[in-house]
Amino acid sequence: MLTRRQLQLYNFLKVYFKKNKIMPSFDEILLFMKMKSKAQAFQMLGYLEYKGYIKRNPHKARSIEITKEI
Repeated sequence: MLTRRQLQLYNFLKVYFKKNKIMPSFDEILLFMKMKSKAQAFQMLGYLEYKGYIKRNPHKARSIEITKEI
């Protein structure tokens, strides 16, 4: 089960990828989610990854992959 903010980020990732064929950068995530630091975005992505909704490669930019559909 995702929180409201996690669901908002998850949906943003899906829509952004569908529209642009690439995942958003941390700056684009910050702007959309109205966050103040990259640490907040990193933590939110970490929760989505922990819960199995996304997978990321920490050594590659924009390497988010959606692994579970809602």
